[in-house]
Amino acid sequence: MLKKILTVLLIDDSPEYAELVQRWLSPKNDIEFVLNWTDSLMAGLHRLAKGGVDVILLDLGLPDSHGLKTFTTTATHALGVPIVILSAGDSESLALQMVQEGAQDYIIKSACNGGVLVKALQYAVGRSSQKAFGETAAEQGTMIGVMGAKGGVGATTFACNLAIELRRQTDQGTLLADLDVNAGLVSFLMKTEAEYSILDAAANIHRLDPSFWEGIVAKGLGGVDIVQSPNLLGVDDADVQKIQHVFTLIRTFYRWTVLDLGRMTSLSLSLLDKVSELYVVTMLTVPELYEAKRTIDALLKAGLEADRLRVIINQVGRAQEFSGRQLSRIFGVEVYAILPGAARELQDACTQGKLLGANSDYRVQIATLARKVAGLPKETSGGAVAQLCSFAGKFRKNNKDVEAATRT
Repeated sequence: MLKKILTVLLIDDSPEYAELVQRWLSPKNDIEFVLNWTDSLMAGLHRLAKGGVDVILLDLGLPDSHGLKTFTTTATHALGVPIVILSAGDSESLALQMVQEGAQDYIIKSACNGGVLVKALQYAVGRSSQKAFGETAAEQGTMIGVMGAKGGVGATTFACNLAIELRRQTDQGTLLADLDVNAGLVSFLMKTEAEYSILDAAANIHRLDPSFWEGIVAKGLGGVDIVQSPNLLGVDDADVQKIQHVFTLIRTFYRWTVLDLGRMTSLSLSLLDKVSELYVVTMLTVPELYEAKRTIDALLKAGLEADRLRVIINQVGRAQEFSGRQLSRIFGVEVYAILPGAARELQDACTQGKLLGANSDYRVQIATLARKVAGLPKETSGGAVAQLCSFAGKFRKNNKDVEAATRT
C-alpha cells in the first residue's frame, strides 16, 4: 500500500525548532510528512502561493509579524489550508481565540512531542476535509495579461478597453492593474486619480482584506476598478515577491483581472503563472515585428505554454506589408486577432474622458474578444462576431492580393 504524503509548511523563525519538528515528522507508519520551513511570514506566504501545502504550523511571533495579525494574514492567504497554531504557554488564551476565528487547533510548544504533533496535524487535515466536503473552495477569478512587444503599440489602450468590455459583457467585478511601474498610462487613459498605488498594497500585505483594498483602488470608466502604477520613472523595479502576494490574494476579489504588464520585465515574467492568457500586442512595421518575435521567443523560453499566448496585431487599417502566412512564420504562433486602425476615435474618446461609441469597429472587436474570454455565446449575425469575421475576411483577402502581386 502506498503511503499517504502530507506537505507541512512550518512558519517559525527558530532553526533549532525547525530541526526538532523535522525529527518528529520522520516517516510514521502509513503516513509520510514532507516539511517545508520558512523563517518569516512573508517567506511563508510566498511558499503558500506556490500551492501543494496540506497543513500549516504557524508560530505567532515572527520577525515581520506578531500575534493575531499573523494568523489572520495567513488565513486570508491559505484559502482552505488548515492552520495549527504553535503557542507559547503564556499565550494560550490568544491561541483559543484563533481557534474560534478558524484555526483547526493549537499546540503549546513547550509541551509538544512527536506523538502530539503528528496527531494534531492528522486531525487538522481530517477536520478540514470533512468541513470542505460538499462545499466549493473560494472562487478564484481569471487573470489576463497584456504585454506590449515594444512601446507605442497600443497595448495599454487594448488592456483598458478589454477590461471595460469584460465588465460590460459579463456584468461582473473587473479590475485593471497598471503594472507598467515606470509609466502609469492606465490612469491617464481611464481618467482616474488615486492616492495609492500597487506598491501601497504590497507594503500593507498583512492588512490586505477587501475593505483595505477598497481604499487602494479607484473607479474608472465603465465601472472598472483601477489600481494604478507608482510611476517609478528612473527608479528600480518594485518588490516582485510582494506584488506576487498581492495578486495571489486579490484574485478572489474579482471575477476578471486585466494586468497591463508593459514590456517584458522581471515583474511581468514573475506573474506569468497567474495569467490564464497572455496577449502580446504589436503593430506591423519591421522594428515592431522584430521586437514581437524576440518577446514571443523569450516568453516561450521562460516556460509560457504556447496555448496561453495570444498575438494581437493592432491598427491593421494601415497598408499591409506582410501576409498572414508570413506573420505566422515570423512569430512561430498563429495571430489570434487583428484590430482596426482607430487612432482618431481613440484619441477623441481619451480627450473627452468617455467610452468609445457603440458602433466603433475597435470597440466591437474588443467586445468580441471579451465574450470569447468569458465563454459567452456568440451574438447574432448582425452583432460583433459577424463584424469581426467580416473584417478578418477582408484581412485574408488583402493578404491573398499581396501574395498574388508578389508572385506576379
